Amino acid sequence: MRNYSNQLDLKNFIHMLDDTTECYKFYWFDAILSIMSEGKFEIEFDRIIDQMIADAWYSVSEYHLHLGLKDGTGKIMNSLERAVNKLIARSELEHEASPDKIMTEIKRQNQLIRDEKYQISKMVPYRLLSPFLVEVRGNDKIWDQKKRLIAYIKEMNEKNRFPYIIEDAIALKKRVVISEAWRQMLLDYMVPIRSWIKLKKIRYLQDRNPGVPGIIYKLEPENERTRKLAHVRKLWSSIMELSPVRDIYSDRMISPKEYEVDHFIPWSYIANDEIWNLVPMESSLNSSKGNRLPRWETYFRKFAGIQYGMYCQVQELDVLFGLFQECHRDNLASIWASEELYQPGISEEKFMSILDNNMRPIYDSAQVQGYAVWNFLTCVKPLQNIIAIPTKADSLCH
Repeated sequence: MRNYSNQLDLKNFIHMLDDTTECYKFYWFDAILSIMSEGKFEIEFDRIIDQMIADAWYSVSEYHLHLGLKDGTGKIMNSLERAVNKLIARSELEHEASPDKIMTEIKRQNQLIRDEKYQISKMVPYRLLSPFLVEVRGNDKIWDQKKRLIAYIKEMNEKNRFPYIIEDAIALKKRVVISEAWRQMLLDYMVPIRSWIKLKKIRYLQDRNPGVPGIIYKLEPENERTRKLAHVRKLWSSIMELSPVRDIYSDRMISPKEYEVDHFIPWSYIANDEIWNLVPMESSLNSSKGNRLPRWETYFRKFAGIQYGMYCQVQELDVLFGLFQECHRDNLASIWASEELYQPGISEEKFMSILDNNMRPIYDSAQVQGYAVWNFLTCVKPLQNIIAIPTKADSLCH
């Protein structure tokens, strides 16, 4: 194991992310480490904040996550979130745009987001070091006197090495200079340190977005998002070979050889492949629906009806029951679904009630979070025409 300087104040280091009322410290510190991995140890505020905005882009643009609070009028108070929203409104970047494309757009729109960047720079670079400034209280006037504060950090750094000091300059041209005593340790332990920051960030974001599931999956795009739909697709294909299935949106018959397995509540919000949220859908409509919520009043009973039809056939036919069992590992983790919804002998009314009670709060939360509502206006057929249930299965379920 490498020997590090005994001047490293690890006791205060582990408190750098304590008592955070805003998200800035997480994004600031993580951005510094990300840039350090490129071999840079003197970094302008401007570059760090650009990295922060790029890191927040996916969470805010794709999932509408809130990074802070709103005021009484509904105005977003968090400068990082506001900067991303300004970019969303002005640019044509995709949600999963590459970091290079996001950084290019940030530089192109620099004037647009300059006020937000300046607000971020006013406190977070200094407040992150507060555990090392043991004699400076939270309401001390020195926090608003940047030249004096920068000089004081340098003075204290001589006695007790800080992870970084700050070189004074005009506004965003100020620089973070990583201490030579800390550089190697931060590089060697970058993975666990960034994991620690990520955990803290997840806890913070979950508090700010209490109704949003799967926060951990909403921080950054996966290189190859693995949807575990193979068993569900096999089940639905087998059902369609036995009985015709109509698309709940268009009311057209679905071809067993050409369809998509659709997440009724978008995957981007619910972040799982639970079978109770999945339904076969015409391939041609999938791109139209996209990352939107189907209009609940129009489509939920149709969706619940096709779910109930699947349930009935699974209960009646051994071959389908076996395929349903294969879905358990990847597609049936929710206790309420396995212990309440997919139990033998459930009536249609009770089935729909259980589904409604558990899905509606998630749906409403997604809508509050900013997910748009989608409505395919030609979908007008009655519930009983959605899926044909064999006679034996019909007698079991009614």
